Amino acid sequence: MPTIRQNLIAAAFLVPLAPFAAQAADMLAVGDYDTCVAKVSGDAEKALAYARDWKPHAGADTVAALHCEALALSALGRDAEAAATFSQVALNMENAPKEARAEAFAQAADAWVIAGDLAHARVAIDQALALDADAGYLLARANIRALSKDWEGVRVDTGEVLAELPTSVEALTLRAAALRNLGYPKAALADAERAAAIAPHNLEALLERGRMRAANGNVAGARADWEDVIRFAKAMGRENDPSAEAARAYLDKSAK
Repeated sequence: MPTIRQNLIAAAFLVPLAPFAAQAADMLAVGDYDTCVAKVSGDAEKALAYARDWKPHAGADTVAALHCEALALSALGRDAEAAATFSQVALNMENAPKEARAEAFAQAADAWVIAGDLAHARVAIDQALALDADAGYLLARANIRALSKDWEGVRVDTGEVLAELPTSVEALTLRAAALRNLGYPKAALADAERAAAIAPHNLEALLERGRMRAANGNVAGARADWEDVIRFAKAMGRENDPSAEAARAYLDKSAK
């Protein structure tokens, strides 16, 4: 599974470049968004230098240079700087369509999560949702709330996602975790069972189902799930995935 950092960088290649490229259209003599972003995966230091050389000459149209700068900072692991720059991108997009500006705020939220600043991440994702009530942004907020241990908030957000996307494995798994932490083991198990049935190789769903099987007294079933997590993680080349590490710890604990 790609990390949030990888998703942020990949987004520059996978989503339409407007409004970032559009705002750079008149600045091609001093900088070009496509050229800058292409440097990020190959040499992030050069991409950062390119963006920062370009930015002072962009006048009022600095969004494209700022966005490339943020991507380069993220690729370099300078997380707090990247998050602040992504946030500036979103704030500078005052005249962009609502959907485009919401996407920029969502990117800023992801960057703040990487930087470990959940308060700023929550502000940014709330700003995205105020512009576009997209299920993906609700799911992002549910993840931020889970990191903050706001389990009731997770339950509410994932419930809204599932009303729109009833087969969302991530939403089912997150809601299962919320229900487990709120003290509803049977309801949590039902969500975890459904998530694992939809995606039988999903590491997070299997890990959560194992937790809930154990909580409901099915230790053998729990161990089978955790063994599957480790087996599937190895097959996917994800032996160090947090779910696999957690599954190994649960198996060690259950063997004692």
